[in-house]
Amino acid sequence: ALLNALPDLIFVFDSNYIFLDIYSNDKDSLYVHPEEFIGKKVAEVLPPEVANQSIQCIDKTFATGELQNQNYSLPINGEIKYFEARFVLKGEKTCLSIVSEVTEQKRTELERRVLYEINHGVTTTKNLNELLKLIHQSLGKVLYAENCFIALYDKKTELFGFPYFVDKFDPTPEPHSMYKSCTAYIFKTGKPLLLTQELFDNLVQQNEVELVGTNSPSWIGVPLITPEKTIGVLVLQHYEEENIYSERDVQFLDSVGSQIAMVIERKRAEDELHESEEMFRRLFDESADPTLLLDETGFTNCNQATVILLGYSSKEEFLYKKPWELSPKRQPDGLLSSEKAKMMIDKAIAEGYNRFEWIHSKLDGSDVPVDVMLTPIQLKGKQILYTVWRDISVRKRAEEEIKKRNNELLMTNAEKDKFFSIIAHDLRSPFQGFLGMTEVMSENVGEFSIEELVKLIGDLNKSAQNLYKLLQNLLEWAQLKKGSTNFTPEELPLSITISGCVEQINKRAIQKGITITNEVPGEQKVFADERMLNSITSNLLSNAVKFTRKEGKVSITAHAINGGMVEVAVHDTGVGISEGVVNKLFKIDEKIGSEGTDGELSTGLGLLLCKEFVEKHGGKIWVESAENIGSTFYFTMPVRK
Repeated sequence: ALLNALPDLIFVFDSNYIFLDIYSNDKDSLYVHPEEFIGKKVAEVLPPEVANQSIQCIDKTFATGELQNQNYSLPINGEIKYFEARFVLKGEKTCLSIVSEVTEQKRTELERRVLYEINHGVTTTKNLNELLKLIHQSLGKVLYAENCFIALYDKKTELFGFPYFVDKFDPTPEPHSMYKSCTAYIFKTGKPLLLTQELFDNLVQQNEVELVGTNSPSWIGVPLITPEKTIGVLVLQHYEEENIYSERDVQFLDSVGSQIAMVIERKRAEDELHESEEMFRRLFDESADPTLLLDETGFTNCNQATVILLGYSSKEEFLYKKPWELSPKRQPDGLLSSEKAKMMIDKAIAEGYNRFEWIHSKLDGSDVPVDVMLTPIQLKGKQILYTVWRDISVRKRAEEEIKKRNNELLMTNAEKDKFFSIIAHDLRSPFQGFLGMTEVMSENVGEFSIEELVKLIGDLNKSAQNLYKLLQNLLEWAQLKKGSTNFTPEELPLSITISGCVEQINKRAIQKGITITNEVPGEQKVFADERMLNSITSNLLSNAVKFTRKEGKVSITAHAINGGMVEVAVHDTGVGISEGVVNKLFKIDEKIGSEGTDGELSTGLGLLLCKEFVEKHGGKIWVESAENIGSTFYFTMPVRK
């Protein structure tokens, strides 16, 4: 009793593939009558392909004791039914096959797949006849569709035409009124119709319809409805069998009909647009400015001036593209071209006019700035945007040149301010100290001990070295800005070049008890201007020693990186740099001067020189630092020419 209450079919087999028992609530839905199963082998009852699958599942179930699955289909009561079976052991000598009918799920899956095919065809197939043929073939995967036609109503002639007609018996008819046909009845009511012989007879008695063409015992039709109106009818029919269509078939066909209606309506709109293009052709041809028509499908027409501006051979190469498809990904304000174009179009439609600047892309990939004027107009009952471009490349170049000159002027002023700031403050202060010490010595030389004189002379030497370094940087910077700096890169042994710089700095490092280590591989080469490379390295090493406390360490390393470059790093264990100061480094308009750990002079000019020289070689310079831990300055140089 419990088994009989289950919704599944349950078969009981032995290891010889013999049906021992069967449990089912709906014996009429079985492949054969229950008595024809019992005592017979699987191969004696089921079709060969299904039987072989079942035998394999029975064998595996007895051999492994594990659950086995089978999917199959059978013709039952004139319909193909789909099933899923699960085989499980029942004791040692029998196994169960628990079967569920999945016809409904299969149908739903098939409908979904066919609808996807049709949707895909709508977006990829431009030719209407090819698309209707594709839709017909797709329908045949779900419904009987050997005989299929589409009837479209022409309001001007009040006749039905047949853009698609496939039939076993009747030829494609000429356009006619189809007075009192079932097709005309569907068009009039705007409702789907599943026609049986009984329903047809009733409609005939009511004087609603009459027979047109060959009689068919199975007939189904749905209206082709757009959001605005009914434009036609889609019909399927079977001449041999009765009642092969169901209400579900009506629903499915109705969903397809709505897509067909939209495609056909779009094609009609394109035809109307073509007529409007003829009206505007003369205006386009005579306009010196690029002129286009824009609707929801994209640019539908343009004049020869547009073709020339964009660099194409003909307008057919880019028509029906959206504005953003003929533009860079983003506009100068950072907005996506697709988003901004829709905003501009919406504004033009809402306000009746919109004028703005835009960047379009030529065929060769270059950009062209245009002044765009959008004006909504009605063309044969459809709103489009009358679009005029005006090439503003010359104006934009002039604006860019002005902007460039302004930036150069600002930079020149900033450099001048920096230069005079160094002369007025950074250079004057050390000189005042230097003069003060020499004045004290000259007036009181007899009052100093030898040790005091040695210290004063050492301080004077230190000040002189700092002043010399500052003057050297000022001279190099002035020559660079004047454009009189020679740039003659050559292949150089990096380690040897750096060793020379270390020797120059080492005396000051020894005075502070700082160890400088050159860890650059001896075989490493760079392609650089020797004087500039020396200046970069000397400045970075000098700064490292300057801002490292006594007994600290400075090291310089290098290794090859991607892009044919060498990365050089100058690391110190000094006082480090705050995040706020790090962000100001290498900027001409920022004041970052500070004193070293022994009061050494620092103006930041050396780092500006480093940046200029590194970038001259096509490299980059940056810093990583942590306060009270140390700093590492990195720069890159090319390996070869």
